[in-house]
Amino acid sequence: MALPDLAYRLIGRFSTTRFDRALHPFLYRVTGGRSIMGRVLSSDSILLTATGRTSGQPRTVALFAFPSGGDWIVIASRGGSGRVPDWAHNLLAEPRATMRIRTRSTAIVARELAGDEYEVAFELAAAAYPGYRLYRRNARHHIPIFRLEPA
Repeated sequence: MALPDLAYRLIGRFSTTRFDRALHPFLYRVTGGRSIMGRVLSSDSILLTATGRTSGQPRTVALFAFPSGGDWIVIASRGGSGRVPDWAHNLLAEPRATMRIRTRSTAIVARELAGDEYEVAFELAAAAYPGYRLYRRNARHHIPIFRLEPA
């Protein structure tokens, strides 16, 4: 069931606030990714920990993720904002990272998608979370999509 565009705009805005970026990973760890921390609007939530491209420090972000075979798809929409999120730049600089789903952490390698593979992944994600269609329609830039494959 799709929500009104305004709801997706509000979700996108809130998910990019400093408050949510700090609180969501904390609550995810405390709850073990159960309840609303692990599944929101028909989408699984994960914690992605990548190496900061300039700091070299681990950076953790909560993301919607979509299963695809034995891999996961993540969309770097930054809630429909005007720029690509830092975590996407971090994955491009260092594709080895860690993904946590519920209480299980897995080493992954991220690969940016292009062409037909990009479109298939986008449709998979947008079927579960229609807000991505709004975000892509309003974006002034290319929204990267990554496949997270077990390392």
